[in-house]
Amino acid sequence: MAENDRDSNISLFDRHQTLHITESLLSANNEEEVLQKLRGLVTNIKWSPDDVSVLFDALLKRFKSASANNNSHLFNWLMQMLHCIEVNYITSGWRSKSRKTLRELLQDKNVTDEELKECLAKDEEKTLDEIIEEIRCEKLNQVDEKLLKDVKDIVSSVDETLTTHNDGSQQSELKQALRRICEAVQKTAKYRPRLTQMVSWCLMALSSTTGRLIQVGTGEGKSYIVAMFAAFRAMEGDKVDIMSSSSVLAQRDLAEWEEFYKELKISVDCNISKDDAALKKCYECQVVYGTVEEFAGDWLRHHFHRMDIFGKRTFQCAIVDEVDSLMLDKGHHVVYLSSEMPALRHLNPLLAFIWATVNQYSKISGATTAGRKYPFHQVVSEHIKEKNVDEFALLQLAEEAGVLPKGSVREIRREPNLFTVKTAKVTNDNLAEFIRTIETKFPSCQFALHSMSRNGEIKELNKRPQGENGQRRVPLLLMEGGFCKYMYPDKSSRLKAAEEEIRAALRFTPCDLKDSDSLCYIPGFLSDLVQLKLKVWIENAFDAQTMQTGQEYVLETHGIVPVDYKCTGVVENFMQWSDGLHQFLEMKHGFKLNDVTAITNYMSNVSLLQKYGSQIYGMSGTLGQQAETETLQKIYEGIQTCQIPYFVRRKLFEVEGVVAIDANEWVQKICDVVAEQTKTKPYRSQRAVLVICETIKRANTLHRALGDKVPQKTLYVNNNMDNRAIFAKNLGPGDVIIATNLAGRGTDLKVSDSVKMGGGLFVVQTFLPTNARVEAQAFGRAARQGSPGSAQLIVCSSHLPEPLQQLVLTRKLLSVFDEMTNITSFKQYAFGIHFRQYVKSYTDDKRKRLSGLLSHILTEKSDSDIMMAKRLRNDSVDEALSSYSETHIPNMKKKEELFSQYLEVLDGLYKSHNNKPAESDVAALNEFWGMWLLTKFNEKDPVHTLKHSLKEDLNKAMQKLRKGKSPLSNLHNYIIYGSELQKTGKLSESIDMYTKAIKEDHCWAAVAFYNRAFAWLTQQNEHQDPDCINRALEDLQNALKSVELYCKQLKVTSTYGTQQTNDLTRFDHHIAARHTVLESFKANISEAIQKLQRARNRGGYVKVEEKLVFFLTSAEHILPLVLLTIPSVRVTLSRDLLGSHQLISHPLFDVFNELRSLEAQGLTNIYVLDTLFSLSGLFSKIARMVRS
Repeated sequence: MAENDRDSNISLFDRHQTLHITESLLSANNEEEVLQKLRGLVTNIKWSPDDVSVLFDALLKRFKSASANNNSHLFNWLMQMLHCIEVNYITSGWRSKSRKTLRELLQDKNVTDEELKECLAKDEEKTLDEIIEEIRCEKLNQVDEKLLKDVKDIVSSVDETLTTHNDGSQQSELKQALRRICEAVQKTAKYRPRLTQMVSWCLMALSSTTGRLIQVGTGEGKSYIVAMFAAFRAMEGDKVDIMSSSSVLAQRDLAEWEEFYKELKISVDCNISKDDAALKKCYECQVVYGTVEEFAGDWLRHHFHRMDIFGKRTFQCAIVDEVDSLMLDKGHHVVYLSSEMPALRHLNPLLAFIWATVNQYSKISGATTAGRKYPFHQVVSEHIKEKNVDEFALLQLAEEAGVLPKGSVREIRREPNLFTVKTAKVTNDNLAEFIRTIETKFPSCQFALHSMSRNGEIKELNKRPQGENGQRRVPLLLMEGGFCKYMYPDKSSRLKAAEEEIRAALRFTPCDLKDSDSLCYIPGFLSDLVQLKLKVWIENAFDAQTMQTGQEYVLETHGIVPVDYKCTGVVENFMQWSDGLHQFLEMKHGFKLNDVTAITNYMSNVSLLQKYGSQIYGMSGTLGQQAETETLQKIYEGIQTCQIPYFVRRKLFEVEGVVAIDANEWVQKICDVVAEQTKTKPYRSQRAVLVICETIKRANTLHRALGDKVPQKTLYVNNNMDNRAIFAKNLGPGDVIIATNLAGRGTDLKVSDSVKMGGGLFVVQTFLPTNARVEAQAFGRAARQGSPGSAQLIVCSSHLPEPLQQLVLTRKLLSVFDEMTNITSFKQYAFGIHFRQYVKSYTDDKRKRLSGLLSHILTEKSDSDIMMAKRLRNDSVDEALSSYSETHIPNMKKKEELFSQYLEVLDGLYKSHNNKPAESDVAALNEFWGMWLLTKFNEKDPVHTLKHSLKEDLNKAMQKLRKGKSPLSNLHNYIIYGSELQKTGKLSESIDMYTKAIKEDHCWAAVAFYNRAFAWLTQQNEHQDPDCINRALEDLQNALKSVELYCKQLKVTSTYGTQQTNDLTRFDHHIAARHTVLESFKANISEAIQKLQRARNRGGYVKVEEKLVFFLTSAEHILPLVLLTIPSVRVTLSRDLLGSHQLISHPLFDVFNELRSLEAQGLTNIYVLDTLFSLSGLFSKIARMVRS
């Protein structure tokens, strides 16, 4: 641009700088829309301001030459052209097939507008040379010239052979293999592999000693590359494991590629939803599709449960789809098989008490919380150190001070429940005045008194410094009616108070039992676990209070289900949180209460993949930047990476992101963008929109907010729903999908041709993802396979992490002041004035001034809020990756090494018993190992220390097992030992085991007493003497007492875990089922006692009839299961794991499941007695009576 033009524009701006720009002038208009489009070229396609200015000038010239002095449609024409440039992602260096620049095409009068648009939209596939050159220029690619030369040689040769239909007999083995594979693809998939796919195949095939991770753009046909490379390795004689990102994708890919493998005579199967026999057959195949969870789970079934699943299959080659997600985002995820540990059910009353206690605490201001409500005299008396001042003495003082009516204390002594009646009219001021009197009378007692107004404002009533000698004033929140609450200024003080309250209710057995509904009795062998985990459980209970449905979890028919909302959006049906968190959420929502579990076996994604050594191959649309690559290479030593170019130029236009100041503005902005994109514009047709939300809850919020503005909208937020309709058709004009990250990674949304003509799919990402890879996956739903598409981030500042929120708010405040002095607004105003003048009558001089002014406006640089947020996010990701490789991975490896050490001991147990050890021994050893991990594993300890400790403890445990003792001194182990012995007819030995269980802890030995009683009776059979009957009677009476403790603790669970609602919840139904089983057990025992007493009184004996434990309850509780027989069979035959899970969680199964739990505790049978008359017994009884 000429210098005099620039000067004239500056002087033009000077003439307008004193103008006052009103709100109406700043409203959206044609000139601003044009300016916004032009600015998008700078910010999003990286044009320089001068290049945009030149482009704008060329556009105005072209319009003038063709318009015949009619400017009425200049705006629409400009918007059409700029929209075409935008959606086709035309850079300033772009050239057409004829090698012309955009400016040259605009100047060419022989090229019509339609031909120009067609030229901009049409792209040729890249040549092999272009692909190789792009790979060479990418700095992060780990390739050398020899490798690129070999790739080019193989691909060019095979491509030529496929084109000329030459048989390729003279080619090398690698070329022949690729040719044969490509021909099989063409024959079965009716598709010729692209050059980029063949290049990807070559890079992996030529990396046989290192492994290779490849970034292949979204929509570029990763499943083709996977199948082609898997076939190659199978042809080489290897067993290939293909790990998909979901079970649905694994089954889909197998179905799509089965004919391809069949054509190449390669056996293939999928390990999803198979029984043991089918799994074993599956792993005999050359290629197996599945998920990392299934492969890890099957390894555990093979090595831990000793099921011969893998046969002779070894870890030879792994091909991982969405490799960054599995190796980085989910690398620390652990797969484990559930292990029954009935003893942990004893923790339920304690967890319920913790939940109830925690719910007494509520946030009242900032970080300050208030605890449960206490009568004022109880609180005050706790803090008076002087002797002989009890609660009633304080009440008497209150009566004398006029706080309580005369005679109140006397009545309260007689009837304590009258306290609330007598204090009903006590105000905060009355109470504050009385407590001040007490502080004067008893100086050791000092309080900081507060009250809460109706609007929630906290006010201190007696402001003054701390007491003398640094004495702490106890903060209290006074309540109307003579009550007060302790106040806790921070998290640690709140946790400490809750812990003290809970410990006061905790008792370890064996001990004297008190008749109290507020005490939690826990078996002594669990005391170490409780002492170690109590604080963690309390913290998790507080966390459960703040967790939200539709965010961290969803409510399904089968229970509380976690959601991986930060990464994949998947509803994880078979996952449970640990350390009581899951149980607290179940109580929060009144769901069936599952028992706490202990992990006895596990396999992390990282450890599974490391078993493949250097034979890991993977693909993803987003491998990430240098930090991610370096982290992967630290974990998987020697592995190499490479980014593959798109087969055709990508046309994703990223609209500049927005950070909304609050939730209302955020919702409005998203609604405006969606409405705008689904509208028909003069310069484009309607588009389809995908809105990706962080949580299900926010997706529902936006779905409601869009309302009638967008009639064609669909929710996609839960993988448990039937979502097939979403993918069954191409998205048409005006279609909107509101989704979570479910619609991100791995989702292929097809759009109609009319949508492509309007600019393609528009993706709105409504939150700042945890890393740039998740963001790129979301944006990757648009602009696939050469089609146009757009994406935009619209973020709410209150949804950002706390530090980012503060920065954004600070910048917003500063921007208000900047606007007052910012000359850019004046320049934009001047641009609008001159644009309108140009439309009225254009001249070359006006055109030059307009273009020059545009260059000045676009040169103004500002760092947007969204860019700043992304930078800070990326910095935190780098730190997290560093922590991941340096802390998380070593800790996982520690556990893996310890698990391997345990497996060796378990192997020894199997070998010493000819691979058929007693089930009770295996269960006891597994339980010991699980408890060892919970109580002894410390991440800070070096691995050699942990291994030495585990070795010593396992040796002691094995010694105890050999002597018939429980490694954990767990009475339930002895009961199970005794039950196994009783089943085989070894009654004396079984009686010894039951006796050991009773000695360990008689309080919980109901099953031991019961089983021992019938062992006595069975042992003597028809020859039962009075001593035998008396022993059996005594045992059954003790069993009845023990069952009563179970019932009382169930009542504790019910009382403290129940929701305050008039409706019966799933929790209530489940508790009722447990109560039914316990009452049935009591009834069986009571009936046996009556019959034994009758036999004793008549000098007779009893006949013992043995039945399965499932006959304990009446038929009415078992018959309803018949109603579920048909769906049960259907689900079993379909191998629907989720369906099976939902079925077994049905309330009709509750009693059955409780009976199974009793069976697991050693009550494998119940007994029914028949009293028989014995003449000799009668004479013996008479003789004893005579002698006495």
